[in-house]
Amino acid sequence: MDAVKSYSRAFFDRFNPQTAQDLIDRLPGFTLDAGADDLRGFGGTAGNVLFDGERPSSKVGGVEDALRRTPADQVERIEVIRGSAGLSEAAGQAVVANIIRRRDRTAGSYEVELERAGDGIVYPSGELTAARRIGQWTTSTKANAFWERYPLEGPRLQSDADGNLISSQYEDRPSELAEAYLSSEAKRTLAGGTLTLTGRAGGSAFLPDTERLGYDGRLPGGMPDERFFIDFDSVLLEGELGVDWSRLLSSGWSAKLLSLSSIQNLEEEQDVTTERPVGDIVSGSNFDLSEDSFETIFRTALTRTTPGKLTPEFGGEVTYNRLESQLDLVTFIGDEVTAIDLPAANVTVEELRGEVFANLIWHVADSLSLEGGLAIEASEISVSGDATSTQTFDFVKPFATVIYDWRPGVQLRLGARRTVGQLDFSEFAASASAADDRFLGGNPSLGPDQTTRASFTVDLRSDARGALNVELFHEWRDDVIEQVELPSGAFGADNAGDGRVYGVTVNASLPLTRFVPGGLVEVEADVRDSTFSDPLTDRDRDLSDVESPTLLVEFRQDLTLHRVAWGFSYRADRDTTVFFADEESYETTGETYRLFVETTRYFGLRMNLALRNIGDRDFLRERRFFSPSRGGVFTGTETIDRERGMFATLTVTGQF
Repeated sequence: MDAVKSYSRAFFDRFNPQTAQDLIDRLPGFTLDAGADDLRGFGGTAGNVLFDGERPSSKVGGVEDALRRTPADQVERIEVIRGSAGLSEAAGQAVVANIIRRRDRTAGSYEVELERAGDGIVYPSGELTAARRIGQWTTSTKANAFWERYPLEGPRLQSDADGNLISSQYEDRPSELAEAYLSSEAKRTLAGGTLTLTGRAGGSAFLPDTERLGYDGRLPGGMPDERFFIDFDSVLLEGELGVDWSRLLSSGWSAKLLSLSSIQNLEEEQDVTTERPVGDIVSGSNFDLSEDSFETIFRTALTRTTPGKLTPEFGGEVTYNRLESQLDLVTFIGDEVTAIDLPAANVTVEELRGEVFANLIWHVADSLSLEGGLAIEASEISVSGDATSTQTFDFVKPFATVIYDWRPGVQLRLGARRTVGQLDFSEFAASASAADDRFLGGNPSLGPDQTTRASFTVDLRSDARGALNVELFHEWRDDVIEQVELPSGAFGADNAGDGRVYGVTVNASLPLTRFVPGGLVEVEADVRDSTFSDPLTDRDRDLSDVESPTLLVEFRQDLTLHRVAWGFSYRADRDTTVFFADEESYETTGETYRLFVETTRYFGLRMNLALRNIGDRDFLRERRFFSPSRGGVFTGTETIDRERGMFATLTVTGQF
């Protein structure tokens, strides 16, 4: 049968947790998976955290929002389930954390934070969480707001194909991000079942204004020859409402109904000016983007709850998606103004999708379980406006998993699953980036990519807080979406062929109590590789956006008697390559160190002082350009070497 290890609320007391997020962060050998936002509908986006055996009735905020709005004192225990965890509630996850809450407990927490950015500016953030019983409703609510700065600066060097310096720029980008959200959950009994309402509303503003001082044929220094400035404003407003009703039926089955709707409005404006000489505007451009999106999901499931060797589940899902996108581009040189006409600049994209599914868990023996299922979906995607098209798709999505409890504390898992990706509807429409001087046309003929994933997992757990989870995986990806030259002649996204991704992930929690009292080391590592036959060059290369390797090592020591804890962490370099139709962009995010000390000695509060990006953090990027595309002639490079300074953060949290 399924292997379940329970961690009581008292297990986490030495960490003085404030919310369920703090508990999950300290769960041995566990790494949070908030769910895939690139899969379709609701059923395929399951994360690895449940609340009282169920997923949060939310897709936009999802697991992370639910964790932050659940006070730690409302949690009774956390069950770590290795293997089957409720079929569609957490399908495909090797290890699942099930948070069991005390519904009769009134609790709350608050957090106030001051952070000093690398440029010396101090900014605040705050969060308030409360769980209350209001009449017949059990509620939990979270309100948060913050303002952050991400200063970034450094040189940009432009060279020709022979490596000769053509020009250079020194870039200063004091980006700002402001955000405010309110989310809530309310639960009560109704019509013999449980009704759960969830809601989330708020917005954010991202303001990465950029100044570049340019120098002809020389490195940055002295009087600049020109000034390039990008005034970028991006405002996102969004809301979501979920209605979930479930009931145990007298026949030994449970029924679940879900309705989930979300809306988003994105407004972006980019005003670009070039001064040559500095103070004399000679050219510029203006980009205005408006995107309105809407998604609504209706889902139903029927699951057998009577104990036995077989646990079947049946259900269906209907989803409607819509995106309305408008893009206006204007450039000017002196007094001459020109409108840029990109393919599919103003379009409406709509998708109607239906799916039926059947799943089964078979408990073959006490130590062996089989899990399998099949989903069949059909959809229609239509595009109207500057471009028109109608496409229909049919997909079969099977999965199968073998779960074997080899011995106490040791579980083996072998599985395979077929998934279909959620299209980014913004790629059906044209887009522009002033920062990279890039214009992309929309593609009305995009289709979903598909992935077949095989994996083998070993999970080890001990009673002394030790845990190790290792997964080997191989993915076969069909109809992958990459940047190519479109039939319209513009560059943009298209289904460019098939590829593979393979690698290993490791999550480990190692107690050091024999050597360091209260000491603990946690490791998260992911190493992967990929291969793809490039249609532009007829050569094999990596897939875009496959980040590898990733490594995070954290040490923490809790001196419980003194009510003090301290620790440090190391995150290794991360490398990513993105392939555009006429450019290869290689990016390295530099290693970073973090140090913290915290105490609970005063006023019943947890006070944490942390330093991150110790020694600064480097961001290196090399852009390689080709003409007329990557299948043509190499024309030169741009090397961008920027750094972000150290951040100091003081966080005070408490409960009420």
